[in-house]
Amino acid sequence: MKKSIPIMNTNLQFFAQDRTNMVSLLDIGLLAGSTTKLAEMGDGYTEITEDWGPSTDSTQYVNMKTASSTVKGYALNMSPEREYLSDDMQEAIDDMFKKFPTGKACETYYYRFYKTDLTAGSGDCIRVPVTVCPSSTGGSGGDTLKSTIQINGNGDVELGTITISSEDGSFSWATK
Repeated sequence: MKKSIPIMNTNLQFFAQDRTNMVSLLDIGLLAGSTTKLAEMGDGYTEITEDWGPSTDSTQYVNMKTASSTVKGYALNMSPEREYLSDDMQEAIDDMFKKFPTGKACETYYYRFYKTDLTAGSGDCIRVPVTVCPSSTGGSGGDTLKSTIQINGNGDVELGTITISSEDGSFSWATK
């Protein structure tokens, strides 16, 4: 006698999330040398792509047909380009292009969460210590003025909780 095997419901539909589900924040307050001020990297940015640059070691032993790999760490790197807008984020970028900071003056935090992880304005979020520096500014004749910054990981990723204020939409982060 054959056993029947239950088959998963094939009527389920899965939809890919669009880019608006991923929210990137930068602590522009620390870049200004003051207290934490999280600002969303959204308006003005046409692309923000995190490149985590995993560092791996591969070893192939004599009794193996294929190599085995070990992940040693990650090196976050991104170069977001932004159209010139008059807001707090642009003011922080403009300040970098005036002062060309080095050392500790370039250190801050990058945050990222997915809206689908939020429940009642709170949910999982990562925080990464980063260095931020000016990279390029300008554009072609007749084009919109653009500025590009370089963001590089500068320490271990931390998992925490992001909370969005229902009063003013500001962000706060807490370690888990």
